[in-house]
Amino acid sequence: MDIVGAMLKYMEVKDKRILVKNIQISDYELTVVVVKILSWLKLEHKRSIWISQGKRNRFKPLEIDMRYPWCANLYKLVENESLFQDCFLIKNSKFGFLDSVSEEDRRKAREKAYQNYNPQKCT
Repeated sequence: MDIVGAMLKYMEVKDKRILVKNIQISDYELTVVVVKILSWLKLEHKRSIWISQGKRNRFKPLEIDMRYPWCANLYKLVENESLFQDCFLIKNSKFGFLDSVSEEDRRKAREKAYQNYNPQKCT
């Protein structure tokens, strides 16, 4: 499962062919979706740290509201792109890992996003 690596590579070179083969999506729209997923994974890793420290916390899916264009685009990616289909699902307006993705793979994905996705802060 190297979708996180593919998303990080996309953020670096902005070549949407890395992630998209079957749908039409603009660079801007794809970037918004990738930023949302990487940010969610990064937060999930922080939650795992808090859990390991004994703080009351739990993993949470990413809430999806189809009124927002980025959510509709995320849905299209999960429905039509094998890279996303193999790792993620959207169920009951929530985005998360497929049940078939092992805990170890989830942990690695969260950690990779946490360590390698460091967006610049706008000031």
